[in-house]
Amino acid sequence: MPLYLYENEETGEVIEVLQGMNDLHQYDGVSGREKGLWRRVYVNPTLSSDTKVDPFDKKSFVSSTVNKNDTYGDLFDRSKEASEARASKNGGKDPVKEKYYADYNKKTNGKLHPQQQKEKFQKTIDKANKAGINIEL
Repeated sequence: MPLYLYENEETGEVIEVLQGMNDLHQYDGVSGREKGLWRRVYVNPTLSSDTKVDPFDKKSFVSSTVNKNDTYGDLFDRSKEASEARASKNGGKDPVKEKYYADYNKKTNGKLHPQQQKEKFQKTIDKANKAGINIEL
């Protein structure tokens, strides 16, 4: 049986009442003498169907984005979260990302992907900072 919320209009107290779906949704207090004091409180359901998205499954990712009205940036955020989840399960490296970089490398005759170039440059700056060399851009 579903739970329904009722609020006492005088005291503001909210209680949960078990009632059948076909029952009359009215509550008159424990003794039944408080007729008209209790009003039903309607709440939005809290159902979430795509909280567990398999980061290794393309179809799972696509189905989690269908009919969401997400912005382009939201899709990038979801993709980044999936990449981080894959990396955490594979010792810090995302296999899908690594394969994409390898394919890009083959396609462009050995060039690094622009993101790889940024990561390599950032590592160089971090290494220089550790050595006491300050690089400003």
